[in-house]
Amino acid sequence: MENINYENILKRLDFMIENDSRSKNELAAYLGKNRQIFYDWKNKEGRKPSLEDLLKISKFYGVPLEYVLSGEESPIDDTTAAFLVQTQGLTEEQKKVIFASIKAQVDMFKQLNSEKK
Repeated sequence: MENINYENILKRLDFMIENDSRSKNELAAYLGKNRQIFYDWKNKEGRKPSLEDLLKISKFYGVPLEYVLSGEESPIDDTTAAFLVQTQGLTEEQKKVIFASIKAQVDMFKQLNSEKK
């Protein structure tokens, strides 16, 4: 897995801010942070946006999370991205349990859909 290039992410963030009618203050409020956060992300060692911050930025600007992270579009949808954010901090075993539960529900819905045909 590649390391996250925060320098490029912050350049894309600057581009989105410059090309949107809303202000940095509005984005900061949406993130639940002070406007100072943008300076901190650029200039303070160890201060970088979290994955949750990046997801909120993608929603604020209406762009896929993949664009915020890499500058490219992605087939991953917002629901999947939100799931990834929500499972941060869980162990791999906990994630496997959640995935198994989701898979069972998906299989059930597929079965129900095939019975309706």
